[in-house]
Amino acid sequence: MAQPFHFVALGDTAYNPPDDYPVYRALIETINSTGPAFTIHVGDTWGVIDCSDAEHQRIRDFFAEYDHPVIYTPGDNEWVDCARSEVIELGRRFLSGTPTEEDMATVTAAKSLDGSFARTLSADGFSSLASIRKTFFATNKSLGGNPMELTRQADVSEFGDMVENALWAHQGVVFGTVHVTGTANNFFINDQDRAMEAIARNNANVAWIKQIFAKATESDAKAVVIALHAALFADRRDGEFTGISVRGGATGPFYWTAWAIRDLGGEFGRPVLVIHGDFHEFEIDRPFMVSAGETQPPQYANITRLQVYGSPEIRAVRVSVEPDTPWVFSFSPLHN
Repeated sequence: MAQPFHFVALGDTAYNPPDDYPVYRALIETINSTGPAFTIHVGDTWGVIDCSDAEHQRIRDFFAEYDHPVIYTPGDNEWVDCARSEVIELGRRFLSGTPTEEDMATVTAAKSLDGSFARTLSADGFSSLASIRKTFFATNKSLGGNPMELTRQADVSEFGDMVENALWAHQGVVFGTVHVTGTANNFFINDQDRAMEAIARNNANVAWIKQIFAKATESDAKAVVIALHAALFADRRDGEFTGISVRGGATGPFYWTAWAIRDLGGEFGRPVLVIHGDFHEFEIDRPFMVSAGETQPPQYANITRLQVYGSPEIRAVRVSVEPDTPWVFSFSPLHN
């Protein structure tokens, strides 16, 4: 019989350094006090700051303050949205209400359809992605004060770059991380290099989602948990594909991720939990569910979505897991 346990999920933390650091550190202490099996951080470890090696190391040092395993999947702020220092300073001037005429002209240029502004003033996100992989994913072990071994996609598939996509099992539940970020998942049609990276990573992600469910089926798992960064859904309900519209629609950057989770999760049949951040609001619902009326059970009702808190609410969610119950998952907030 599988034993009950709990883990913690959080993301979109410490956006405003250094003021947020004491708050985040206090939250880590609270998380540690609950004794989780592990913590999952779904990315956006900072807001808009310099994406330097030193900042990545600072975040790794924070992860070391957890006294248990930490599994991390990157968000867009850590690499897709990296900005040069002059852009960061421009943003600060606008926030303080003191933009110059030159600042206004720069913002006007930002609206150029050819993408020249983004290419000129955005930082090298690919360098930051390389730093992320080197800093956080150099081995097949998790982060945190008591690392555990993970199965990495890079080690068991043709997708040799995808060291950040991981898989593990605990008490009959299969867990996996998938590298899907906000800001259009880095898919920009006016930047060929970005678009090609996004397409390659999307192919790897769909393959990894298949592998996660294959592992769950093979092991007769009680449930599946998939953690990623991006919010996959818009706010408008349409009932055609999932219960809530996928952001960007059928030609958008999140469609294939949502489709893979929907179809494979529905086929799996047992509870599936999708954890993500990006929108900074605590929410639990079933966005994949499609009603079949009052006489037939709905489709994809076994897939639950947990959207975690985000800055300025630097909080976490305790996920209790009772593997031998029909519902498996229950939730409670954690904060100071």
